[in-house]
Amino acid sequence: MFLDHFSAFANYQPVEFVADLPSSFEGAVPRNTHRPRAGGLLPHTVIETEAGFVQARDLKSGDMVFTFDGGSQKVIAVKHSVPRLTPMMHVPAGALGNERAMDLPADQMIALDEATADRLFDVPVVLAKLVSLAGYNGITPAMPQRLARIHITFEEEELIWGEGGMLMHVADTDAEDSAFWTLSLSESRALVASSQDRVLPQPSEIVRNAQESSVLPAWLQQLKIATPFGLAA
Repeated sequence: MFLDHFSAFANYQPVEFVADLPSSFEGAVPRNTHRPRAGGLLPHTVIETEAGFVQARDLKSGDMVFTFDGGSQKVIAVKHSVPRLTPMMHVPAGALGNERAMDLPADQMIALDEATADRLFDVPVVLAKLVSLAGYNGITPAMPQRLARIHITFEEEELIWGEGGMLMHVADTDAEDSAFWTLSLSESRALVASSQDRVLPQPSEIVRNAQESSVLPAWLQQLKIATPFGLAA
């Protein structure tokens, strides 16, 4: 403050700040990237292509993949999704045409070309979620895992050959929009039971078996269990 600055209180001409402040720019609209949360293949799933068997993680645009009814089809695009905690199902070797035992996502859409499908639904092949096939040929639930998915895009939805002889559904659309017959949970269970020459018990039969079960405590067996929800006994 004791220095002699002649210009300290000199008159000055105010100037405008010629640079644009960051606040004057319009914020860039973030791109809404579609990230599928279901479907897709596990990275290590083996796919049959014209170049041989390759893992799904190694597929790229332009590869020719063998399909169920369309010969070999060209891959249009391949997307990799981030790892997510995924419910899993254990599929023993040979259960669905696969050559090795493996764990697959519970929401994996599997194509079944059982003769029963033609008899029950008058179609040669049907789609079913893997979780609905629990108990079929030893398929059981497995521990959830955090896994990435590989989403393959073709010109149309396709059934591709994976793991030697398993038919897997690949499509960008939901299962409800599929050209293939997609089974509901009850239809899947009926198909599985019919293919194994079994008949699913009726609800009234389940109630009756519960009444007669020796596993129940004696005091509970003496109770008259009414058929719930209006089911006919």
